[in-house]
Amino acid sequence: MKEKICVHKAVRLLSAAVLPLLILTDILLLHAPAASSSCVDVYCALQILMLYPSSREPVVPSLAWAGASLLIVILLKFLGAPGWLPVLAGQFLVLSYFTRKTLRRYSDVPTLFHVSAVWNGVEDYMQLYHVSAFLCSGALVLAALEWPQPVWQWGCVGLESALYGIQYYRVFTRSTILLGTDKEEQIKRGQRCSTFNMPVQYVDSDSRSALLFNDVVRIMEARKPYLQDDFSVDDLARLTHTNRMYLSKAINFHSGRNFNQLVNYYRIKYAVELLRRDSSLKMNELSQMCGFHTVVSFNMAFKLNERMTPSEYARSLKVEGLQ
Repeated sequence: MKEKICVHKAVRLLSAAVLPLLILTDILLLHAPAASSSCVDVYCALQILMLYPSSREPVVPSLAWAGASLLIVILLKFLGAPGWLPVLAGQFLVLSYFTRKTLRRYSDVPTLFHVSAVWNGVEDYMQLYHVSAFLCSGALVLAALEWPQPVWQWGCVGLESALYGIQYYRVFTRSTILLGTDKEEQIKRGQRCSTFNMPVQYVDSDSRSALLFNDVVRIMEARKPYLQDDFSVDDLARLTHTNRMYLSKAINFHSGRNFNQLVNYYRIKYAVELLRRDSSLKMNELSQMCGFHTVVSFNMAFKLNERMTPSEYARSLKVEGLQ
């Protein structure tokens, strides 16, 4: 996790370092940066932010694309290319990046029906607006280069700088900006709640994580190791011959649950089976039979998964029996 955060920071730091680096390049080449070159520089710095990954996306490819785009801009400046060429190159790179990302995301069909795809879809939809703003601002830069009026060009620099600040805030807070914090939290909260309505089942995919998750489902259904009250993620990692970090990621991605939530899902599923056989079971006995340490944790997990307490569920079974 620390490595991921470090790489995320690297992308932001690269973006923040682009502007002074390009200005220094202009000073070396032009001795004094003009309004037109400053306008292009801010746009190129903005371009790095547009290559920033959304949630659940690998960070390293984004960093590679950002580094490549920076090298291209510096190379074009040293070759004495006209100002419009870095702008068009940046637009082409951003469009290529999003095309590649879209094709990769929709290549794995089963993940599109995963509950986590809800927030990914929201991010993608909101990102369309940000990319559109980026492309429109590029058209503004091109217009400023064609109309060499200092007032117009410095005004363009101001607008590009404002857009850069907005985009930097977006990637720093990992938000969409357009929806607002409250609406984003409402979507994420609804997504988390809907997770517990999803049945845990085999995944129809040949990916490594899918095969590992299918092995987890097979072990949980066949061996029922979750009935042990001290069953841990390390125990499951040994049964699946993998490490706990990769195992946790596979469980989270394919079930939308963490390890404890997955174990409680199977424990409650087993508790429901026992209650259907004998609805007169005492709750303390039932919780111990299902692997829970306390009745309190059993009641909380049962209500979270079944939307009612175990006592209420037992009473509903008795009512069904009388009808």
